[in-house]
Amino acid sequence: MTDRTSRESDTGFPPAPYAWYVVVIIFIAYTFAFIDRIIVAMLTPAIQAEFGISDSQTGLLQGLAFALFYTLFGLPLGLLTDRWNRKRLLAIGMTVWSVATALCGTARSFSLLFLARMAVGMGEGALNPCATSLIGDYFPPRTRSRAFGVYVMGTACGTGITYLLGGLLLGWLTKNGGLDLPIFGHLKPWQAMFVVVGVPGLIPALLFLLTVREPARREVATRTARASGADIRAFVAANKLTLFCHHFGIALILMSIYAYINWMPTYFLRIHGWEPPRFSTTYGLYSIAAGIFSALASGWFATWLKDRGYTDGTMRACMIGSAGCVIGCTVSPLMPTPEAALVGYILTGCFVNAPSVLGLSAVAEMVPNEMRGIITASYIVMIGLLSAGVGPFAVGFVTDFVFADKAAVGSSLLVTSLITGVPGVVLLAIGLKAYRETLARAGWAATGT
Repeated sequence: MTDRTSRESDTGFPPAPYAWYVVVIIFIAYTFAFIDRIIVAMLTPAIQAEFGISDSQTGLLQGLAFALFYTLFGLPLGLLTDRWNRKRLLAIGMTVWSVATALCGTARSFSLLFLARMAVGMGEGALNPCATSLIGDYFPPRTRSRAFGVYVMGTACGTGITYLLGGLLLGWLTKNGGLDLPIFGHLKPWQAMFVVVGVPGLIPALLFLLTVREPARREVATRTARASGADIRAFVAANKLTLFCHHFGIALILMSIYAYINWMPTYFLRIHGWEPPRFSTTYGLYSIAAGIFSALASGWFATWLKDRGYTDGTMRACMIGSAGCVIGCTVSPLMPTPEAALVGYILTGCFVNAPSVLGLSAVAEMVPNEMRGIITASYIVMIGLLSAGVGPFAVGFVTDFVFADKAAVGSSLLVTSLITGVPGVVLLAIGLKAYRETLARAGWAATGT
């Protein structure tokens, strides 16, 4: 028996080198997904000028257009994750969201752009349920948080690449008046951006389909390894407080994160006079470093807490990181100079991935394998509706109808962070005891199956 085979049989999980290879591929996919998700934020001034839309409409385009199908398709895709080939499902999702992003560049009206953004959400609806389920089967519990840290690092790289390289590319496209492409014809700078960032996302889709193996399902609670509706309802009923605090608490925190990520370019333009290319290239490099740090440090911190006897280390680390993020989101818009505001948002980035990394890790830690897809999907529904959907819209709504002043976008960011982030952290704190009780009831984990 080879060392590789021995390691796999001894631990019940695939060999670590191959498992990390799979996570890297999913990380690359998440990077492209996040670029496709937030590229509209950088293009907000150009899209508003093109279609003559308000801040509230822009918030709908940034949030609801994506979140509507992200959530509508999330639950059926989550159920499909638990019952079908996850490798194929995720490869299909990657293809759909990449093609839909490119099609955003062909939109000739606000309505068509809205529809294309909905299709992006539909494709991305497969990502988190499949990734959570797959990572749970590739990594044992002790190292799982670190694996999720690498996976969620895609949000940091996606954000940084969008702002850094996207800012440079947008500046070049603006200088040259757009781009002429086969099939697409002549595209304005903002249209060309959608096509250029969308098409390369097909590369990880093909790589994933051809090189990744569907792993065996482990840590199951039912004899058939397929949860019935009654099984799922029983699990939810037994753990309703844990799931409520987890889902709703993290969703509220992510509302403030999605709000500032989507409105930062507009905030720096209106308040500090920085054009999108200048802001993007300045912020992008630092945001990559801060985001990578937060993604990796979150997993390591959770493991460190568990090694010191905190059985709720995953959610405790999530709560601490979320508190740091909320403080940063609240303080940064108050800074008097663009440089000070930039430093504030960079420091916020050092905490920004804790809710995403540890929220998914907690699902894999407390939920039986045959329910991870659907429970993850229910979590993503909450995030989609509140975080990605309402978060960006809330800033535009407060700017238009509360302050009635476009120059008040910084105050809108502050208000949104306070009324969403603080209750989110409180819910996570309330849920720690319930989370420990849920882990204690997870008899399936102790069987080693």
